[in-house]
Amino acid sequence: MELSLLPLMLLLILNIHPVHSQGKPKLTVKPQSSVFTGDTVTLFCDVGWSTGRTIYWLKNFKRIKAGSATETLRKVRVSDGGRYACTVDRKTTQSQGVMLTVRERPKPVVRVQPDGRVSRGQTVTLSCDIQQTDVISWSYSWNKDDSEIHVSQSQEYRISSVDESHTGNYSCTGRETGGSRYSHTSDKVTLTVSGSSGLVFSEAHVLIIGVIAGLNVTLLIFFLVLLCCCKHNKDTIWTF
Repeated sequence: MELSLLPLMLLLILNIHPVHSQGKPKLTVKPQSSVFTGDTVTLFCDVGWSTGRTIYWLKNFKRIKAGSATETLRKVRVSDGGRYACTVDRKTTQSQGVMLTVRERPKPVVRVQPDGRVSRGQTVTLSCDIQQTDVISWSYSWNKDDSEIHVSQSQEYRISSVDESHTGNYSCTGRETGGSRYSHTSDKVTLTVSGSSGLVFSEAHVLIIGVIAGLNVTLLIFFLVLLCCCKHNKDTIWTF
């Protein structure tokens, strides 16, 4: 009689403690745990070994809601940041905590050197300045009149020998290298290119002007020497 009860007792024990042998849930965050305001974040509580059970979500060690294994936070705010975890039916061990960090989305500032009004033939450098973030590396996208014209890892965009076609409104956007974060688009900066003025010369122009000036000086010296020789010859004739 006692031996016949043993299988029943083992079955009861397994039903009372069905999840402890399965370990704790695993929490993952996509696309990443550090995001900017306005981003969408998805939390996934991996509990495949207890399908159909109620998932409880916790933030900063307090239960915030019950739901499915996937929790999506849309257009996150700074206040959405915190330590998240999940559990099942209030009986399992909590998952490892994942810290979600939410920072204000940065806005770049475009700077122009030498300034926004230049003459044809000059070199212009635009720089995209993004501050107050934890992003290690940015990729910079440059727009002219709302059309993308250049993408680079350098925050500087240099235009050599500008002409009137470079006149327009320029802006930039930063995207995290190897990540999902991106900045706001900067305010537009207007670049105006006018025709060459008499004060702006290329190196070739300077060289030509120098050669012409040198020839003029040489000719002037030649004529002065010739004039002196003629005067000397004239004085010699009158002496005889």
